[in-house]
Amino acid sequence: MITSVIKAILVGAIIGALAFFAPFVILGFLVISLIMKLAFRHRFRHGHFRMHHLAYAERIRSMSEEEFSGYKKQFHTHGCGTCRSGNETAAN
Repeated sequence: MITSVIKAILVGAIIGALAFFAPFVILGFLVISLIMKLAFRHRFRHGHFRMHHLAYAERIRSMSEEEFSGYKKQFHTHGCGTCRSGNETAAN
């Protein structure tokens, strides 16, 4: 008799705790997913995780030797974004 009452109390406490904490857990997941969407929205919108970069690589592969040497010369003079130091010896 006592064990069945204790079991019923424990099951009721567990169900009550789940019902109490469920909105907080769901709200936490929603907040985390919103933060992730805001953080990665720019990358997904502009195709960084799509296959657009493969077309650029294919264009470089299909260049002739003269076009590729001109491309390398242009790359050396303009740099690659923020990493401008060391470009003179990087792509020889």
